[in-house]
Amino acid sequence: MNIAEISLINSAKLLYGGTILPVLLLDRTARKNIVWATDEYKTENNRLNASVSIDIRDITGEFSNRIRPRYSKSLESQKDRTKKKAEVFTPSWICNQMNNVIDDDYLGYKEAFNTPIEKTWKTSKTPIIFSDKRSWKEYVDLTRLEITCGEAPFVTSRYYPSTGEMIDVEDRIGFLDRKLRVVAENAADEDEYKKWSLRSIQSSYGYEYQGDNLLIARINVFMTWYEHYLKKLEKEPSLEEAKEAAKIVSWNFWQMDGLTGAIPTKPLCESDQITIFELLGETPIITKEETYSKIYDWRANQSLSYISLKGE
Repeated sequence: MNIAEISLINSAKLLYGGTILPVLLLDRTARKNIVWATDEYKTENNRLNASVSIDIRDITGEFSNRIRPRYSKSLESQKDRTKKKAEVFTPSWICNQMNNVIDDDYLGYKEAFNTPIEKTWKTSKTPIIFSDKRSWKEYVDLTRLEITCGEAPFVTSRYYPSTGEMIDVEDRIGFLDRKLRVVAENAADEDEYKKWSLRSIQSSYGYEYQGDNLLIARINVFMTWYEHYLKKLEKEPSLEEAKEAAKIVSWNFWQMDGLTGAIPTKPLCESDQITIFELLGETPIITKEETYSKIYDWRANQSLSYISLKGE
């Protein structure tokens, strides 16, 4: 499914008769849909202002292009979001090199997944080798988090952020892509692949303030799982499997103010930008109107507030 041929929103809406997108819109903390958290889409009647939940009717059909990946926005809009919302563009080749550093350290050798070549990379065709002290299942279960994830380029690299050109499944460099590659190389049978492909999502996390970015990130993560599954097993996941994957994504990629640990209650403005010195200060106080964002620990089978993990 090519972004050039079909909108990102509709790609999720059309799958499984439209049953997946509503799940990807859920805020598990607030028990309603994620909010816009930006006034960029504000209308005259305030129907789409920052505090309003995203309604599926406002992003599908004739409005299916309302929420768009960064690459498809005008340069003026991109610069404006960088200035006012601290939205930073990270090329795929930089994401790859940073993910490589983590994997080089964990695996004990370099260029396991690919070899960087200037501003691109060459994918390694040999299976990933694990030492006696490491196992592929331990690698899949490694908890990884992309903070202020935007469209989640460190998690998955479905397309080049600068152009929107799709990247072949086997050449993707996100940390979820790497987990799914390892599962595909090591699962003994179809059942084991299905189990550990879901566990790959369970150990992959990200949070974002703005609702449009978060929804794009969630769609990218879900579609990554879907596309790897399709490539490995040469068939679509069942509806039950797809709904379970979407449920995990809606828990693991959540809406949050990274400074307070709370769900957004206002649009992020230029005046909200802080310095590193303020960031190292005391934790901001949560007002009665705000709620701490919850995430899910799949191994312990329980939800907990993200801020309760601070310092661990």
